[in-house]
Amino acid sequence: MRLMLAAVAGFIGLGAAETHAASLCNCCGSGTAQSCSTACAPVKVAEGQCVATVDFAAKAEIGPGKNPLYDVPLQNVWLGQPDASGLEAFRRLLEAARKGVEADRLAALKDYRKGTIDRTTSDARAKRYDDALVNYYLGIQAFRIARGR
Repeated sequence: MRLMLAAVAGFIGLGAAETHAASLCNCCGSGTAQSCSTACAPVKVAEGQCVATVDFAAKAEIGPGKNPLYDVPLQNVWLGQPDASGLEAFRRLLEAARKGVEADRLAALKDYRKGTIDRTTSDARAKRYDDALVNYYLGIQAFRIARGR
């Protein structure tokens, strides 16, 4: 257990962001980010609605406070027709993002214990953590459905 905590603390202490193959995009009609335009092109979105999709050609960055599970709701994620390696890249992205979320949670708990953040900030980070875990499980469900084809 101590070895695992030391590894997580090392990840937090370094502050270095990792990059992973595949990235998440939030396709929101005219509000889609320029970097996601290619991945969102096949997704038909009604104005005012958003659909998450995976950009298999992009690289996601995961680091302290920066995580794709924080940014893109995966309730209606669209994977398209990925090959096995693309699907595996998506799964690895989800796993790395989940580990990053856990590291952020531990850092928030430590900051609260040390008094560097107040209760309101701590509660906001706890909500962000809960939402990110929901996104992780929604992504894993989409992965399993796509793998079962």
